[in-house]
Amino acid sequence: MKNKIFLSILGLCIMSIIHAQDPRDDKMQNRERMREKIEAQRIAYITSKLDLNADESVKFWPVYNEYTKKRMELRKSRRDLRDQEEMNEQDSKKYVEQQIEIQEKDLALKKIYYEKFGNILSSQKLAKLEEAEKEFTQEIIKNLKERRRENRMK
Repeated sequence: MKNKIFLSILGLCIMSIIHAQDPRDDKMQNRERMREKIEAQRIAYITSKLDLNADESVKFWPVYNEYTKKRMELRKSRRDLRDQEEMNEQDSKKYVEQQIEIQEKDLALKKIYYEKFGNILSSQKLAKLEEAEKEFTQEIIKNLKERRRENRMK
């Protein structure tokens, strides 16, 4: 009898654990959905601003996504560098040197990928790329600020 009660309670506990959803998982899923939504908007926005045709899009987006991934890695290293605790004089000098090194890597990356983009896009479309990226980023930031303001008012 005790075994049946124990097994029943154990079963209920296991079921509740299985069905319980960690709020952090839900938050992460929401973030991932938001990233996917923003990514889709970015593709549509840049495709429209550059007036990419189907052939250009097929060739451009894989290269652009590769470029974006590498830029994100550089941004992460820049953030990691900024997150360092208080520094002494020698650490500060090293910090500045590392910042410059990251900026140089960023510029080198841009040169490499803009050459690749130049093999896919016309010069006119390539010239519009950076401006389209900036406009899109500004639009996303503006929308996020508006949402935050609306959420605070609720």
